[in-house]
Amino acid sequence: MIIYLLTIIAKECAVDSDCWSKNRPDIHSLYCVDGLCQKLLGPGDNCTKPSDCASYFYYGPLACTAKCRAESECDRIGVIQITSKYCCRPVPENRECLPHRPNLLNGCNAKQGCLMDENGTFKCKSGNLNDWIYGVILSISGNLCINIGINLQKRSYIYPKINIFGVNSNTLYFGAILYTLGKILSFAAYIYGNQSLLASLSAFGLIANSIFAPLINEEVFTYKDFFSIICVLGGSSIIMANSGRSNKVYSLCELLKMYTTNQNILWFTTLFLFILILYLVVKFVEINSDWSFPDDTFSFLKKENVFYEDTSLMLKYFMLTFYVGISASVAAFTSLFAKSFGEMVEKTLSGDNQFVFSVTYLFFILLVTFTFWQIYWLNRALRHYDALLTLPVFHAMWTILSMINAGIFFSDFEYFSYNQFYGFALGMGVIFIGSLFLASRVKDKDKVEAIKTETKIIIERKNT
Repeated sequence: MIIYLLTIIAKECAVDSDCWSKNRPDIHSLYCVDGLCQKLLGPGDNCTKPSDCASYFYYGPLACTAKCRAESECDRIGVIQITSKYCCRPVPENRECLPHRPNLLNGCNAKQGCLMDENGTFKCKSGNLNDWIYGVILSISGNLCINIGINLQKRSYIYPKINIFGVNSNTLYFGAILYTLGKILSFAAYIYGNQSLLASLSAFGLIANSIFAPLINEEVFTYKDFFSIICVLGGSSIIMANSGRSNKVYSLCELLKMYTTNQNILWFTTLFLFILILYLVVKFVEINSDWSFPDDTFSFLKKENVFYEDTSLMLKYFMLTFYVGISASVAAFTSLFAKSFGEMVEKTLSGDNQFVFSVTYLFFILLVTFTFWQIYWLNRALRHYDALLTLPVFHAMWTILSMINAGIFFSDFEYFSYNQFYGFALGMGVIFIGSLFLASRVKDKDKVEAIKTETKIIIERKNT
């Protein structure tokens, strides 16, 4: 048997088909490399020499020079032993590939496919070109429900009941149900699209907010709201146009390996410290103002010579950023856990049941827990500030944090071209300009409140 195997491996060849024992080769078949039949390794797989790699036809002696990532320690059945520090390089996007070889061995990375272009040449192009559309539809629908739900929760502070088809319902509960439905749709979108794309898509919720906030909560829509929404929507669209639309499906082993890399642990620690600092600042300000809660456990932070008035800079300007900063930071984790749980669902739907592992349920528990805290802190902001102001600020902060999260954890930026990086930076700049309009709206808060009061008086007079 050993002699027979050595004979097969050493078999001379001219083309790949000379090595095949069946008409439809797979990743376990032999392929012709330098005139000899041998097995090949896909991009990202651990290698010891260039000819081991499927991209050897493109790179030659440089095929086995890529730095191995954490998920390189996982193969299709579990954890493997790393034999060298180098891994196989993928063929760059829009460069020629080998279509007669199966996926993972045609030279393209796992996020791409070997597809024919308009000239009839097969090149590496982003895969899942149709699936991302489902992600877009689910994301926009989810953002619409989330926005209506948030505005109803905001309304519940003034009107605890709402009439729905002749039935009086609890406004807060109804808003929470709509918000939950929106979250489910948004989480489902992560099955079909990458995190960078879906984070930028949430800007469409701002359009809905500009409509529903005035309708539901009688908030005044100013020209500054209009320009801020245009900027945030435009910046997000630029980011979306320059982000990858492909979506690699990760195994549980790959996800766990990525969660334990040094760069991800450092990023998670930084984000948790950021949340902790914001939380302590919020509690200190609340305890020393009229915004404090009865019997607050942080009452030891009370200072006799410190008190923040409602008209102070802290309560008028900074507390909005603190509340929304906590919510957006928690939401960045929520998006990550949603993407991770979505990977498990997609693997299960494809026939590889991931629900036999306890870690899958841990992802779900973390997803629900962080979603709750995201809603909680966003409602803390809505208790004191208009939805027309709160949601755009939340979106801007969450988009930036989620994009950084995806770039670090899922390496969404790894294969970005110069133009894509330029588009990403430009989009972030436009979003920042939009935030300046929001900052000026905060400065005019008293004027806006006066307009709201006048509007309510006019409406009441018309009704009487």
